[in-house]
Amino acid sequence: MEDKKDTEMEKEKSQEQHETQAPAAEEAAGPDKGSGSPGAESPKKEKAAKPKKKDETAALKEEIEDLKRQLDAQKDQYQRMLAEYANYKRRTEQEKAQLGSFVKAETLKALLPALDNLERAVDAPAGEEYKTGVDMTIRQLEELLASQGLEAIDAKGAPFDPEIHHAVMREDADGVEPDTVTEMFQKGYKVDGRVIRPAMVKVAN
Repeated sequence: MEDKKDTEMEKEKSQEQHETQAPAAEEAAGPDKGSGSPGAESPKKEKAAKPKKKDETAALKEEIEDLKRQLDAQKDQYQRMLAEYANYKRRTEQEKAQLGSFVKAETLKALLPALDNLERAVDAPAGEEYKTGVDMTIRQLEELLASQGLEAIDAKGAPFDPEIHHAVMREDADGVEPDTVTEMFQKGYKVDGRVIRPAMVKVAN
């Protein structure tokens, strides 16, 4: 009988020990399961990374919008410059045309007195007075044209210069250096140093 009691008591003790050890093991295993599992932290990390990506996307969108505004401003400025240049070009062309018309009118106006004198010379009787009137008209024209920058080209007796002389004939002339202008058939002229018509001349060989 005592042996049976002792056996039962030992079973009860071992069962009590088992029951007290089981919760401790569960407590010890509980934190390990929560912290040791690699899959438990990854969702948290993904959730923490999402706001950062949203911030970067918003910043990029704002930068794009800012660049679009800058581009629109540059386009507007470029269009304004084109319009201003077109207006300037049109205004300059108008002023140039008006200036050319004004200069032409003033030049022709200055020629009218010489034309008047030539008409009077035609109506005058032939004689010394007629010749004097024509000579005066020629001088008047020369003075007027000289005031506009016209300059006669020296020819007879001058060395031949193909830049200002146009040789239409050549001759053997005694006592004259070769390539010297011996005769002028038509006067040549310059305007402000630029040849507008070379002198037509005869040149010595």
